[in-house]
Amino acid sequence: LAAAGPVVLLIEDAQHADAGLLDFLDHLIDWARDLPVYVLVFARPELGHARPGFGTGRNRTTLTLDPLDPVSMDALVDALVPGMPAKARARVTAQAQGLPLFAVETVRALIDRDIVQPVEGVYRLTGDIGELAVPGSLHALLASRLDALDPGVRRLAADAAVLGTSFPAEALIAVSGAGEPAVRAGLAELLRREVLAVSADPLSPERGSYQFTQQMLRQVAYDTLSRRDRKTRHLAVAGHLRAAFPGDGEEVTDVIARHYLDALHAIPDDPGTAGIRQDAITALTRAADRAERTGAPARAATAYATAAHLTEDTPEGQQAAAALWEHAADAAATSGDYAAATQHASRARDLYLQLGNARAAARAQTTAGQALRTRGRHTEAREQLTAALEVLRAEPDADTVRALEKLAALEVFDGTPDAGKLTAEALTLGQALDADTSRLVGLFSTRGIYHAMTGRRPQAVAYFREAVRLATQTGDNALLGMALLNLSDVLAFSDPAAAAEAASAAAGHLRRAGDRPLLAGAIINLVNALLLLGDWDAADDALTETADSDGIADDEYIMCYRAWLAALRGDAGTAENVLAALPDMRASEDPQDKATISIVEAFTAAARGRPADALRHARGALTHADALGISVDALRWAWPLAARTAHELGDTAAARELLAQLDGYQPGHLAPMLRAERDLARARLTGHDDDAEAAWTSAIASLREQSTPYHLAHGLLDHARHLSHLHHADAATSAISEASDIARRLRCQPLLDHAAATEPAQPHRR
Repeated sequence: LAAAGPVVLLIEDAQHADAGLLDFLDHLIDWARDLPVYVLVFARPELGHARPGFGTGRNRTTLTLDPLDPVSMDALVDALVPGMPAKARARVTAQAQGLPLFAVETVRALIDRDIVQPVEGVYRLTGDIGELAVPGSLHALLASRLDALDPGVRRLAADAAVLGTSFPAEALIAVSGAGEPAVRAGLAELLRREVLAVSADPLSPERGSYQFTQQMLRQVAYDTLSRRDRKTRHLAVAGHLRAAFPGDGEEVTDVIARHYLDALHAIPDDPGTAGIRQDAITALTRAADRAERTGAPARAATAYATAAHLTEDTPEGQQAAAALWEHAADAAATSGDYAAATQHASRARDLYLQLGNARAAARAQTTAGQALRTRGRHTEAREQLTAALEVLRAEPDADTVRALEKLAALEVFDGTPDAGKLTAEALTLGQALDADTSRLVGLFSTRGIYHAMTGRRPQAVAYFREAVRLATQTGDNALLGMALLNLSDVLAFSDPAAAAEAASAAAGHLRRAGDRPLLAGAIINLVNALLLLGDWDAADDALTETADSDGIADDEYIMCYRAWLAALRGDAGTAENVLAALPDMRASEDPQDKATISIVEAFTAAARGRPADALRHARGALTHADALGISVDALRWAWPLAARTAHELGDTAAARELLAQLDGYQPGHLAPMLRAERDLARARLTGHDDDAEAAWTSAIASLREQSTPYHLAHGLLDHARHLSHLHHADAATSAISEASDIARRLRCQPLLDHAAATEPAQPHRR
């Protein structure tokens, strides 16, 4: 439609929307920004509590509607009933208190009582408004309108309220118990009284259906039903939906579940609730299964958990409840709600233990351990996973392989001595048990990460490429995206351009899979590669526009890298504000999280002109080298910053300690940029003798070939100072000019300031 002309999409009562619809609207606004699509969302303030931040951000504007002023209210009433006397109009507007809906419903109440009637196509006041006792609240006003209806029509309105805000006539005929002629006549009366309206929009999915003119009017009509009537009607609606839609109501199974729940809660202690409870559990489970198949894991987790609550209320239902809690945990983990995943998995484990099923309890414990690791709570995760493996190792099966893989991944990221043994054991057992291809992708990936973090990058590349090959066979975008994400990380060691290509491909697959946590990782890897390549503007776009479009702008790693880039460019204020908003990452036990926070703090301190703090934070990041490897992204940047600030502070001892740290690694464990930076640090220590020029020449050549434009610029300025001391003014000026060009291209203000402060000395004149 938008390709042919502008499209306006109207969503009303968005406070009732589920997470899937809100996710879709965010996705639509971000991905249709080059098309003439305008999305207008009406909602009550409750939406802000259910979905904080919805309606804010790029291409979004939120308007809060305040009560109308008296002049506007007068204009509104005049438009509804032209020529209404001022005194009568004032009575209506005073009652409305600035709320347009109140004024409209007041006029409708007058129409219901024939005090306002259509005259030649226009509503006119025909009676004395002073004789009308207008109720003091909107609820009472709406109730009075319903009270004015014929009892049969009022009963029909209550039946319609059970169906929902919008419904077809056939549904009301099916559930009301009245004949079709009576229902059709009642609908006509409700239309005339403006209790209902009919949708005639040819582009609306509700075309031809009836709907309440106000959601609150529907609620008032629903409230007129007794609890027993509500129960009866909800069961009737559920039965109608199951019969009206194919596959026993497959397409609307979540709606069916809601009606069974409402029927159950109407009279919880009524005889016969056991059958309704089971119907609700069945419908909720079907709804959860469908939500998982259609890419709505958060909705699936909620449905599974609700079904589990209902099931465990009975002693005989504990086995089924445990399985449902386990399903809820898996779905919550997929949606990125790791706190809920931990809670649901713990509930499943407790129930399994009560039933004496230790292996099933261990399986649930594995899910809890994985969720805890993802949240950075490594100590608790290790306890859970180790306990699970003690049970599962006795009779190895697929659950044993999964638990081994999760514990191995934890030890890899913690850099413990058990990492190598566990990754090898998991991969060996997985192959021996003929694990499915999807599981093998994870096993090869975990083993590859271990090799990468222990400096065996060619082996890591080999494992990751096999993981990519296997993932391609599955056709699973999430798996393939994960494998490419890992490959991109290890390629950044020596080939940032290839790393950027792999990260971009990973992001594409993860975007299609809707896997936001992994998508954030792919964007981070892309940013890392772009920083190394010196394309900082593209990195900035990835962290802002792309992250916004993908709905991951609030991911803590995305925010952390945004702070990093801001600090690199000299915007210390932004960096500090973002750092203050990362509580989970700061509390994490994950060495990678700690190192990343430290390097951002280091560059922020450097931007503030505090080299001693910059050195302290950079060396803090380097303390994680044993766990992460010296060449992981944060440490690749931390070492050059530490070495440079040590030199600026004249701290020769610190500079030599840093050199000794790199010298403790075999050459193959050092990223090329670290080797180049080591050459530069050594050149700085040679002094200003003519013999030192060979060291400087070699260092600058290494920086050009193996490092980043940013680090090359710093090296050029260091060299310029050396050349200036030797009175080689022309060479110094050339180096400063090149560094300044790089700084301008990077939009790096600290580097530009540094270049401006590096003035070549004038040659001696005789």
